[in-house]
Amino acid sequence: MHKASEENELLIHAAASAFHNATGVRAMFVPAPTPSDLPPDGSMRFDLGDGRLCTLPVTVRRAVDRFSAVSAIVEMQRQLGQKVLLVTSYVSPDMAERLRSQDIAFIDTAGNVSLRLPQALLYVVGRRAPAGGVPARRARTASPKQLEVLFALIANPGLLGAPYRSIAHAAGVALSTVNLALDDLLQRGLVGVGADGKRCFSAWARVVDEWATLYPLRLRPKLASKRFTATRPDWWQGIDLHRYDAVLGGEAAAEKLAHNLRAERITLYAGSPMPRELILDARLKADPAGEVEILQRFWPAGLKAATIVAPGVAHPVLVYADLLDTGESRNVEAARQIREQYLAHHP
Repeated sequence: MHKASEENELLIHAAASAFHNATGVRAMFVPAPTPSDLPPDGSMRFDLGDGRLCTLPVTVRRAVDRFSAVSAIVEMQRQLGQKVLLVTSYVSPDMAERLRSQDIAFIDTAGNVSLRLPQALLYVVGRRAPAGGVPARRARTASPKQLEVLFALIANPGLLGAPYRSIAHAAGVALSTVNLALDDLLQRGLVGVGADGKRCFSAWARVVDEWATLYPLRLRPKLASKRFTATRPDWWQGIDLHRYDAVLGGEAAAEKLAHNLRAERITLYAGSPMPRELILDARLKADPAGEVEILQRFWPAGLKAATIVAPGVAHPVLVYADLLDTGESRNVEAARQIREQYLAHHP
């Protein structure tokens, strides 16, 4: 994404959430891998159900209050040679009509929409601008350490009701990190406080979307990793990973969870990126371009997940993020199935 888009991330997530609430169609933002002189600022992937996905490039405008802005977007579409999705804070009824007349798709944080998808024409106007607008500050949970806190809470939602010190111990972070992360989650409405005074997730789908989107951008690049080549392609199938303090992620985990994906690359999370005993027993050979990647685990060995979905497999939200990060259609389809089966229901 562009440099200024640090402030736009909250706007994009708010617009995607409002779009889902207004239409029932789920949207996931995929940041651009590298900055560009010309938008798009990434893309928006729409899940139409039954494995059908539609993706549009995104251009972000914090405000579209002048008709002259419309011609700039028309020109952008001409240069790109394809439709662009405008994501903005608010579109008035008059502006909505102007955008529609120019065949410009848009969504905003109020839930106003003009969008043509395969087998679906969505047009919602007249919703009022959200009170206070969209916060312009960066979400604190976008930092690697706060993402570690959020992962611990996703893996074990019961921790939300625990003292901050217990959360810090479970996540393996400083107490001050938990203070910052929880304050941010509460302020942005991802975590709420029930009538009994206990904290709980109040926007579970947004929590899953945010973690899966930010993990490959902010946390994964910080993890030490090594690549290897295996002498046998099925070496990982019958191995007792618990013995080596390791779990599967990515395609290999999806093969065990979704059962309809044949893993071509093997991702492992372990206490060390060079687990000597595992490397020797599996006969792995160091290779910078190898199909096996071992990453340093970012959560403490003592973190207990509320539910173990399969032995030797990482939490589904991590597998989901790994798969989406590849951008490959077969992996995206497996990610959708994993979300529906393991992540769809509010804990």
